[in-house]
Amino acid sequence: MHLYHTTDMDGISELNPDAARMKALISQLDLPEFEDADHPDLSLVHDPSGWTLTLYSNGVVTYENLGEDDTHPLFMTSISRAKALHLWKTLARGETEGLRQLPWLHEEV
Repeated sequence: MHLYHTTDMDGISELNPDAARMKALISQLDLPEFEDADHPDLSLVHDPSGWTLTLYSNGVVTYENLGEDDTHPLFMTSISRAKALHLWKTLARGETEGLRQLPWLHEEV
């Protein structure tokens, strides 16, 4: 079992949510009050590696490792909610290298 956690729009973390719960969390992106939330983004962290996928309501996703000083955030735009769920499930399985091979942008959008 891989150790990972999510953080929702209220800053509440959940340890190892299943795919159905991840989908429910991602649906928060479409709530009218999301942009005014304390944390107007959602994240999933793969705890052993430190890699994080953060989702924003405008379809941007970032992939970064806050524990590594020599890495810079990677970005993608126009990410559907279904693709966001796929990315989260991939990171939850610990497939960090596979995620790094995706067509990320390397500068802030």
